[in-house]
Amino acid sequence: MRSFARVKWWKLSRLLPARFKGEYDLRYKIALLILGVTILATSITGCISYQSLRRLIINKSERNALLEVRDRSNNIDRWLATRKTEIEILANTPPVRSMNWLVAEPYLISEINRLQEFQHFALIEPDGSYFTTKVGRALINVSDRQHFKKAMAGEVYVSDPTISRTIKKQSIVPISAPVWSNSAKSMDKIVEKPIGVMNGVISIDRIAEVVEKLEYTAGTYAFVLNSQGVPIVHPDARLMGNIDKPAPSLLESADANLANVAREMVYQKTGILLTQINDARVYVAYLPLEQAEWSIALVIPRDNLEKELLPLNILAAVATLLLTAAIFAAIVALKLFARHHIRTRTEALLHRLTGRIRACLRPDRILQTTVEELGTLLKLDRVIFGWYDSRKDTLEFCWEYCREGLPGRLGIFGASGGPSGDLAARLHRCETIVLKKTVAPDGTASQEPPHLELINSRYAAVPILTQTNRLGYLFASANRRFATPDEVEVLEAIADSLAIAISQSQLHEQIQEELQLLEEVLAKLRRTEEHLIQSEKMTIVGQLAAGIAQEINNPINFIYGSLIHVNDYLKDLLNIIRFYGEQYPESVPRVAQQIENFDLDFISQDLPQILNSLKTRTDHIRQIVLALRNFSLPDEATKKRANLNEIIDNILLLLAHRLEQKILVVKEYSNLPSIMCYPGQLSQVFVNILSNAIDAVNSIEKSHQTIRIKTDIVESSTGRFIAVSIAHNGAQIPPEIQQKIFDPFCYTKSFKNFTGLGLSVCYKIIVESHGGRLSVQSPVQSQIESQTGSGAEFMVKLPIV
Repeated sequence: MRSFARVKWWKLSRLLPARFKGEYDLRYKIALLILGVTILATSITGCISYQSLRRLIINKSERNALLEVRDRSNNIDRWLATRKTEIEILANTPPVRSMNWLVAEPYLISEINRLQEFQHFALIEPDGSYFTTKVGRALINVSDRQHFKKAMAGEVYVSDPTISRTIKKQSIVPISAPVWSNSAKSMDKIVEKPIGVMNGVISIDRIAEVVEKLEYTAGTYAFVLNSQGVPIVHPDARLMGNIDKPAPSLLESADANLANVAREMVYQKTGILLTQINDARVYVAYLPLEQAEWSIALVIPRDNLEKELLPLNILAAVATLLLTAAIFAAIVALKLFARHHIRTRTEALLHRLTGRIRACLRPDRILQTTVEELGTLLKLDRVIFGWYDSRKDTLEFCWEYCREGLPGRLGIFGASGGPSGDLAARLHRCETIVLKKTVAPDGTASQEPPHLELINSRYAAVPILTQTNRLGYLFASANRRFATPDEVEVLEAIADSLAIAISQSQLHEQIQEELQLLEEVLAKLRRTEEHLIQSEKMTIVGQLAAGIAQEINNPINFIYGSLIHVNDYLKDLLNIIRFYGEQYPESVPRVAQQIENFDLDFISQDLPQILNSLKTRTDHIRQIVLALRNFSLPDEATKKRANLNEIIDNILLLLAHRLEQKILVVKEYSNLPSIMCYPGQLSQVFVNILSNAIDAVNSIEKSHQTIRIKTDIVESSTGRFIAVSIAHNGAQIPPEIQQKIFDPFCYTKSFKNFTGLGLSVCYKIIVESHGGRLSVQSPVQSQIESQTGSGAEFMVKLPIV
């Protein structure tokens, strides 16, 4: 860094003559300074006055010309708007809406006689076939035409000129409007499509007649460009083109000035500029038309617009000749003195900046220190560093030094009064620019009108290109003549130092960001490892559960089957005892005593009930074991048919131990068809959702804890779906969690007992494996609140296949 400062110092000091390396004679310097300042002030005042007056006169003439062009172009826009309205009105008449040419033809023929601006009308079917008032049914199709596509999209559209397919070799301008059905309302037009297109045809010669009426002064002429930069109306017919017979775009013209004008017109801009076309200096006033994708321009000879400048130019020439000698002497003396003055300050500033760069890697502190020291040492009014955005053509001022009493100008600024996208070139040329604030430093739109005026010869803008190819600018301005070659040399030296400092800080930040990224990747890898371990454990548990369920199922089936025979045997024994009692009412005393001790009547009534209870409980165990077995077994390679109501009932049976008496489960099942699916995967989805719902209702204290399960069949434009809604009146899910609840590794343990575990897997099962949809809403809609409160609702939609 020290060697860099020495190189820059040598580069500046070698420009100075040897005799100025000693001390100045104080009186000589003062006299020279006074003389130079006086002459310089006079010349600057004269130049500024001349430029100001000249600019005022030209601005006034330009404004008048632009206003005149705008007023005349409004006539063209009104003319086009009238034609569009006429076509739109015709499209909404009953004969046209009938889309029956036998009904519409007499009406359209009468209208073509009334509306003289149109050559003929056409009624176009949705497939592109059409009828015209010229030839009746046409044997060709216009479905590829842009005006037909726009009208079918619901727009009233003025097309670029094209060759008529009905009347060959004739250039026309079609105006099309959609034809809506009689039943279509204004709100339905957003959804429904037009039933046809009403088309009116205007000759390009009629457009040219309207444009030729745009006159300003003698020698002026007007032309019209379409959105591609191709002239559709122009005095030189060789340049004109249309859709079917395209002509070269003026954007590709060999005349760079003409191409620049065409570019401004294609970008739909409004303005007036001085340029050279066909070896003549002219003003071109241009603005876009509102009723078509065209721009119109008026070419005015320069002499016509600047004839009022002649007296001012004569006065300026005389004043310039009188002050030339004195100004030249003063400028030379001041230049030599400024070199010595800047040399000393540059050396100190460069050494300070070098030390700051070595001591700090924070770019904000480096830049703020640089602008403050530069403004203080050179006694400038304002020093600003900002970043340039080439896409938006704006400057973001981030660090600033300003003289006491001047307001700050931080924020995002855009240039006004010049062509868009040319701000960097204008700064390079040090043109006078007015920068207006668009966005405040906090990112909000600026409500105040602050601006920063950069006046030519009073500011310097030095570009700084960082290692990341981000372009910055160092601005220095003063209320005096500034930006001499020596002063720019100083700023360039400082800019080089800043570029190195910023590159170092950016490299440091990049290393820190990469370290942070590595830490995040490492944390994700750890979570992935934990997830894989847990998944492996769950796989083993599932296999064990399936095996245990199979082992339990065999004895339970035996017990259940045996109970049927035991019940039959018991009935036979009781019948025998009853039959014996009927045949021998008088029993042996000892037998009668035993019957009384055993309470045979009670046993006869209670024992069948006990056996029925055993049978019921055994059947319940069989159902639980079967549900556990179905849930634990892995799915087959192909889908099979299953009923979602049965799958949900099996899951509720497995979760019965968690559904305490205070949790009410409301089931609203519809009669669902069986669908092709992976039952095991869907069981996993419903287990996760219901488990989280149970956690959510248990996380808050409520007298009525409810989980509602509703199944239904819904239809949409994409097909028929089975919709399963699982809603609860437990804790709500915050919006920030809803946005990432289906992301992998989304753990929300801070939200009460709701964990969201497995929801990312559920999302993949529903969306990727079954082509369905999974969504969450919290709080739930009002129709659900009445039953379940304001908790959350998970909605699963599966296609019916």
